[in-house]
Amino acid sequence: MLWLGGFHALDLTTSTPDALCPPLEETRAAVKARVGEVRGDYRAEFALIRDNSGQSALELVLREREREVLRRELPLDDAGCDDAAQAIALVLERFFDAIERRPEAAAPQEEQSKSVAPTASQVATSTPASPPPPAPVALASEHVWQARAGFVYDLKLGLGATLGGAYYPTALRLAPNVRIGVALDVAPFVTRWVETVREERIAAATLQTALSLPITVQLSRWSLAAGPWAELRLQRADAPGLEHERVAYRVLPGFGGFAQVGWALSPRWSVGAGVALGAQLSKAAPRFVLLRDGEPRNEVLVPGSWLGQGQVLLAFSP
Repeated sequence: MLWLGGFHALDLTTSTPDALCPPLEETRAAVKARVGEVRGDYRAEFALIRDNSGQSALELVLREREREVLRRELPLDDAGCDDAAQAIALVLERFFDAIERRPEAAAPQEEQSKSVAPTASQVATSTPASPPPPAPVALASEHVWQARAGFVYDLKLGLGATLGGAYYPTALRLAPNVRIGVALDVAPFVTRWVETVREERIAAATLQTALSLPITVQLSRWSLAAGPWAELRLQRADAPGLEHERVAYRVLPGFGGFAQVGWALSPRWSVGAGVALGAQLSKAAPRFVLLRDGEPRNEVLVPGSWLGQGQVLLAFSP
């Protein structure tokens, strides 16, 4: 029913947005073209600074889970900010490329990054005009799968266990930190829906399947998701006290929307909680009717026209 965010995007910000050196959106576009998608909790920030002599420079800092892993200072020459966005993108591309090629060299990366840097225009013009393919750790075409399990509580049906999965294709990526996914969840309810009519006890067991299309925004470790979902409830009703008991089945369709908040415990594990509200198409489903000799027909276990649920989940992204 609900989606749980488990991916991370390279979050790029600037502490000097009014300087427009370089413009933030232009820099994000350049980084996206070169770096692609990053698996991990990384946040980059750049700023326009001036030394005691009045010389301008760009300071780039990259952090992973609040730990600084890269710091570069790019002096600005006569070209000014013209090539600054490409320079930032190239520095980040080389960093992630180095992690993939030489994992054993990741520890001294921070010390190496503090060495004297070339100017922004030298960095930008030292590469071919056509952008190279993304580094292996940041494949833009990477598909993300997720498995999750948890508990759901329905206002009518009570408590149930839920198990499901989700798929987040890059083709449905709207921005570096905005995606659309497809999720499917199955929830057998632990409690039975019980009703007593004229001293006869009728009970129904419910199995719910739900398909959702989450639109998700990733904000560092936090994720916010909302979107439409559709569900089918398979119910099996029986009345053991009847002399001629017959088991009855029906399928209840419904649709609505959901909202959820998630928190990443690590690059692979995350937790989330959310709610869903919707309409139940009870008139489109068969009815459960109690039949006894010499008595009128009694409709039992009448479904409501709306439904509400809450859910908590633990998710794993392989």
